Amino acid sequence: MQDKDKKEQRRNPARRLILKGVLFSLPFWLVVVLYFYDDPFMVLRRYKRYDSDIMLCEGCVGWNIYLNNRDSIPFNSFILGNSCTMAFRCHEWEKYLDGGRAVRLFGNAESMMAVYKKLLALEHEKADIRNVLLVIDPVSLSKTRLLSGFTNVLPPAVSGDSELSFQLSSLQAFVSPGFLMPYLRYRLSGRKVLPGKGFNPYGQVRNPMNNDAINPRDKMILDEGEAYWESRAKEFPPRSGEPAVSGQVIYASQEKLLSDIAALFRRNQTKVKIILSPDYSQESANPADTDILRRLFGTENVFDFTGINEYTADIHEYYEQGHYRPCLGNKLMEFIYRENRE
Repeated sequence: MQDKDKKEQRRNPARRLILKGVLFSLPFWLVVVLYFYDDPFMVLRRYKRYDSDIMLCEGCVGWNIYLNNRDSIPFNSFILGNSCTMAFRCHEWEKYLDGGRAVRLFGNAESMMAVYKKLLALEHEKADIRNVLLVIDPVSLSKTRLLSGFTNVLPPAVSGDSELSFQLSSLQAFVSPGFLMPYLRYRLSGRKVLPGKGFNPYGQVRNPMNNDAINPRDKMILDEGEAYWESRAKEFPPRSGEPAVSGQVIYASQEKLLSDIAALFRRNQTKVKIILSPDYSQESANPADTDILRRLFGTENVFDFTGINEYTADIHEYYEQGHYRPCLGNKLMEFIYRENRE
């Protein structure tokens, strides 16, 4: 009897330890269940519309929109590059294309490696890569690796990574305190309170058929008129008016990657137009970089709108110093295709 009691006493600490472990891990598992139930980043299931109260990964969203609609829309034209692609609307670009149907596959602060991966994925899918409009800047040109962080991750079909690795990165982003705590407050509030960073308070921000941007600032400009720019002086700092040139960013590794992209265009007989964006800062792209781009892609296909010029002069062409409006994007396309016709 005493031996039995002693064995029971020895078991009890182990049971208590297991019970404590279960209780301690219970909140984590509840969070995991919530993640799978809510699918906050819209990566666990397929959706007809990719808009959410949560800021989504644009690389994943664009690819899924392409997959959703490629059977009904014969996409053969692709707008690639960074977030300044918001200035180029698919239906406006299609006016200059002979039977072109366009979709926007961009990424925030996009790297050239991400551009290349998307093109390789399209080629693997046997897509008709007839036209490409590539919108970049010196920052994009300098990046030869995929960016880290879930907001910049590419879907497995594009990146080549495993589905498990992709989903684990999504779950890791969800359970990080910087996101999870505001999300739980938002969730418990009945989805009425948006905590701020990482959340989208504007509703629909993209066209579900071609991923065109729907920028909430367009409505602000329509409502406020001239006051939009007058009341946002901090977003439009004074410009010196003195010519400035950015440092060179294309070296051996960048040139090798750009050469691979150019080779892909040749394989697919792609008509490409490359736009160096008219940045609000009016800093010119480095001439050595533009020379390399023109050598690789053809002088007639590379358009440098950087620096002090008629396109960067008017602040009314900008939402803020990092992004320009479709009214300016339309002017750039008109220039590009007018020049080609002459």
